Amino acid sequence: MRLKNRKGLTAMVDAMIFIVVMGLAVSAMFAFSGGDHSESDASSVIDGIFSAKLRACDITDTDDSRLISMPDMIAFCLLTNDKGVMEYLESVLDILMQRPGSYRLDIVYLDKTASAGSGRGDPVSGSVKEFTVTYGGTVKADLKIY
Repeated sequence: MRLKNRKGLTAMVDAMIFIVVMGLAVSAMFAFSGGDHSESDASSVIDGIFSAKLRACDITDTDDSRLISMPDMIAFCLLTNDKGVMEYLESVLDILMQRPGSYRLDIVYLDKTASAGSGRGDPVSGSVKEFTVTYGGTVKADLKIY
């Protein structure tokens, strides 16, 4: 492309800058729009978290690398007073909610309890579910999203 004067070059650069800025604006609108997010539905969040399987060595101080279901892992950690699974759940929920602490998760297994999050105010969504532990009993999870 050959330009005869500087006005043509300026117009071309101006048009390219405009296209880049508009592309950034459109991508920012889609990235930060509310859209159809399911993180405000406490029931689906609990189902997603408790259907996961984890390697024991990623949560506790062990060499066991077998996959263990989340209810079994929670039961184990509550019985042994290991804080690894609750720290993991808190980090997952912080990332999922995109507002650290904007939830309250209370977990009960037998006579042991644990909680994560510090939600305050009126809950937007809430759900209470029970999950069966392989070696007996149930884990009860109560999640409220604020």
